[in-house]
Amino acid sequence: MCGRFGLSTLPPQFQLSFGVEPPEDYRPRWNITPDSRIVTIRMAADGPAARMVRWGMLGPWMKAANDPGRQINARSETAFEKPMFRDAIRRGRCLIPADGFYEWQKAAGSGPSQPYRIALKSGEPFAFAGLWRRVRLEDGTFLEGCAILTTDASPSIHGIHHRMPVMLRGDDHAAWLDPARAEPETVLPLLQPRPDADLLAYPIGRKVNNPRIDEPSITEPAEA
Repeated sequence: MCGRFGLSTLPPQFQLSFGVEPPEDYRPRWNITPDSRIVTIRMAADGPAARMVRWGMLGPWMKAANDPGRQINARSETAFEKPMFRDAIRRGRCLIPADGFYEWQKAAGSGPSQPYRIALKSGEPFAFAGLWRRVRLEDGTFLEGCAILTTDASPSIHGIHHRMPVMLRGDDHAAWLDPARAEPETVLPLLQPRPDADLLAYPIGRKVNNPRIDEPSITEPAEA
């Protein structure tokens, strides 16, 4: 599960990390919520390009933007089988840039859950494996939406949450976007948990629980 993440990378670092310029309306975010417009990178006619897309993908049969069946996540293990995702994982793959994401560890008993920020130890931005689709709505307009692929959590994250988003290695970005890869055996090997040695997870304050708060202080470690 991934229901909240951040991307506060400045444009020069964004271009260095992903090989493309961010969209013109890009701005740093620390508390990105579902149904927000987020940055994606997908293959265009002349190579990879960044596009703003809604985080929340509609099924090809859905005609309303707020359809309750829209999805922000997709299980990588079943994406080739589910009608919601099986065409997108073959022909609609994208990168979703981030520099950290949040998970909530359930407290023992009735206490409040503890939020954690999970990022790379290097501090560098990374890309989730994403899917996108363009759907024609009942009013004749088009809406592009995306979902983040998830996998089993790596051992160090499993105590926080049993699932985590697929954090692609930089060397795998081109392979993930390659339209020639359309069969499970060429795609599924890319969708593995990031090794513990790469990850940093630490508790943060509960300010992140409020989707209206979008500022750098969200990422600060919780006080002991």
